[in-house]
Amino acid sequence: INVMSISKFILIAIIWLADMGALVTLAPIGRHAYLFGLLFCLGHVLMLLLVRKFPPGLSAGKAWIIILGLGVCARLLFLAYPAGNDVFRYVWEGHIQNQGFNPYVLSPASPVLADIARGELHGFWRQINHPQFTAAYPPFALLLFRGVAYLDPDPFFFKGVMVAFDIGVMVVLMLMLKHRQTPASWLLLYAANPLVLVYTAGEGHLDVIQLFFLCLAVYLILFKKKWIAGFTVLGLAVVSKYFALIAFPFLVNAENRLKSLAVFIPLVLYLPFIDAGARLFQSMAQFGNHFHYNDSIAVVIRFFSGNQYAAVTAIVLLISLAWVYLVVQDPLRSVYVAVGCLLLLLPTLHPWYLVLITPFLVFFPSRAWLYLQAAVVFTFPVLAVEYHTGVFQEIFWLKLFEYVPFYGLLLYGLFRGGYIFQDKSYAKPLCLSVVIPTLNESERLGQCLESLTHSETVKEIIVADGGSTDETRNIATESGARVVQGPKGRGLQIAKGVQAAGGDVIMIVHADSTIQGGVLERIITTLQMDRYAVGGGVGMRFEPQVPSTRLLAGLNNLRAVLTGICFGDQAQFFRAEALAAVGGFPPMMLMEDVELSLRLKELGRLAFLRRGIRVSGRRWQADGFFASLMTVFFLFPRYLAERRFFGGGQMNQSYYDIYYGRSKNSEKISN
Repeated sequence: INVMSISKFILIAIIWLADMGALVTLAPIGRHAYLFGLLFCLGHVLMLLLVRKFPPGLSAGKAWIIILGLGVCARLLFLAYPAGNDVFRYVWEGHIQNQGFNPYVLSPASPVLADIARGELHGFWRQINHPQFTAAYPPFALLLFRGVAYLDPDPFFFKGVMVAFDIGVMVVLMLMLKHRQTPASWLLLYAANPLVLVYTAGEGHLDVIQLFFLCLAVYLILFKKKWIAGFTVLGLAVVSKYFALIAFPFLVNAENRLKSLAVFIPLVLYLPFIDAGARLFQSMAQFGNHFHYNDSIAVVIRFFSGNQYAAVTAIVLLISLAWVYLVVQDPLRSVYVAVGCLLLLLPTLHPWYLVLITPFLVFFPSRAWLYLQAAVVFTFPVLAVEYHTGVFQEIFWLKLFEYVPFYGLLLYGLFRGGYIFQDKSYAKPLCLSVVIPTLNESERLGQCLESLTHSETVKEIIVADGGSTDETRNIATESGARVVQGPKGRGLQIAKGVQAAGGDVIMIVHADSTIQGGVLERIITTLQMDRYAVGGGVGMRFEPQVPSTRLLAGLNNLRAVLTGICFGDQAQFFRAEALAAVGGFPPMMLMEDVELSLRLKELGRLAFLRRGIRVSGRRWQADGFFASLMTVFFLFPRYLAERRFFGGGQMNQSYYDIYYGRSKNSEKISN
């Protein structure tokens, strides 16, 4: 253990704690908004330094004690922070339940409650936002308010309950990090996050209740395989705040689909309020349809769709979630991305709503989302105006500083990798093995091999033959390639060739393709410069080039960029070390390229090199452009959906039969 590294960490921790203490003394935000904002941003910088400078070599036990201890100390410090206005509603709605009133039926401004409003809670009642609205929170939250108010109807006590849930989130995240073998220091992205501290331990927003149950549900479902308990807890998250419902479809699969119905068990908590009828959701609908604040995409949708923006937003959200379901196959990552889609499409995005995505940044430390959490500082001038004048009014142009860099970082992450921390890096590769699957490719193989033999980076060329009856193997041998015999089926042949490969990087090239000069060197250089990239693909074009094949190539390359999924005709390449980490090459007759991409992208970034490979358009010419296109459009999403629900990497003869069975020349052009 390096004493110097421990000393640096302790110094940063002391400065961070002092910064958090200064935020408490300056609260509420509007009183000294600009100084508060400066220290708030400093807190985010110090949080990142705490992660980066966390002492290496500590035992796991000591690391967890340090991180949890630091987080708990900060949360106790923030108990002195003045409660937010929402807490006064929590106290009120809990108290009136104990007096026999239904908060879904009677708003704080109701004349029926006038005597209570003038009583001991008068000071709290005066500070309730939107007193004309009845309760909008789900039933578990209201029942919790009732229990806490029964014990002590005081905002400080309510905040203490929120801090207890917040500490629970940290403990659950610790357990999840252990299972995923993620660095312990990444827990600081939640434990030391100023956004979480200000709006959870500080202002006391109930979002942390939802967050605790959501994290616990994910832990129980994904890591412990306790389906009934996990989905019941997920139901508790939903009836704490409805946002958690977004996670449900991404946690259900063929193995747990029946037990996932346990998510409906907590609906019994609506029974004490059933006399409210449709008013159970009245205020929530009013807030959603008539209020907007600090939104981004919703602004654009509202501009173009007018009064129909709620329906249009719902459609956009459903399309986004369908895309996430198919393309982001890791359940934990897909819940994270789905939560992000929801937040960005909300008509109102209060800063504390962003707490919902913070636990996922512990596993996926996105530059964009970490920036946005700090960039809520651009909402602070609104609070300053409200504090000094009593007027709450959005300052629209400030959102440009909040969202333009955020979406820029999202796009940067799409092309260059968006994580600020990485837990796995790879050695610089020096050589490359090329694997070519063949079946009766004597007409095209020679040209393919010729395009590969002029690069010093190529260690070996392996032709994985599936039982050719023409001169394919002789041509390969005469060109200096090594021939390995594999069972018929493109993926099965490639798997055989990959097993025989000895290069640092392995590249799959179809026999009807030719590689342009410099591409192989670009692959090695890319992986040498980006030590976190695990592999990738190469931009392709068809020959001959006609409008239909130009369009197809463009869509092919766009799909690879947007989804990270490369097809076999895009010269997939990958580090041999990374392939071993994902269980080897998938031995599948078809869809092996899609399966390989999905496995690799969960391990690290996939690079996509523009231009570099020419592919024969023979299949599209032989079978007809439209028929071929429809076959691909059918098989690709079908495989993604089946893989998501049933699991992936399984042999499925039907894909091979559908894809090749339609071709009269299937035996000739099956690779």
